[in-house]
Amino acid sequence: MRKLPWLLLLLPLVLSSCIIVVGLPASDFRFDSNWRRTSDGAYVFCTNQDSYIRYSFRAPDPDRIQSITEIYRGNISGRTLVEPRPKADLTYSNGRYTFVGKLTFGQTGIPQSLQPFSIVVTPTLPPPVTTNPPPTSKNGETEVTVEVVSTAGVTYSGTYTYDTYANCP
Repeated sequence: MRKLPWLLLLLPLVLSSCIIVVGLPASDFRFDSNWRRTSDGAYVFCTNQDSYIRYSFRAPDPDRIQSITEIYRGNISGRTLVEPRPKADLTYSNGRYTFVGKLTFGQTGIPQSLQPFSIVVTPTLPPPVTTNPPPTSKNGETEVTVEVVSTAGVTYSGTYTYDTYANCP
């Protein structure tokens, strides 16, 4: 019976050697663009002007991220464009990844609306610094989802739906 109290004292030491440290999952996804709707401040895309997307998320160090994928879905057309995004295209600072890309609307990629607009994303830095209100000529919606897969194989994601506008000033 005398050995039992000593074993109970040693148990926390033995268990502490079994603790596994796991990085935090990807979280706190944020999306914006260089165009905002004045009525409510929502971020939007313009199909006839330079439009930029910026997204960011919190995640553990880069060695714990296996892949980053952007998924652009036209909510009216239902068509989808899947873009694998190399980690090198994102900046990493203080636990936050950030991507900025210029959207090019044209005949290839994912349609954004009832009209034949589509999107191709290429990285462009530095981030946009101006915002402009679009006119009321809404021509569609684009749902953007960013999926982050950890080295453990767990997928985390964030989504934002952008209204698209034609004839922006």
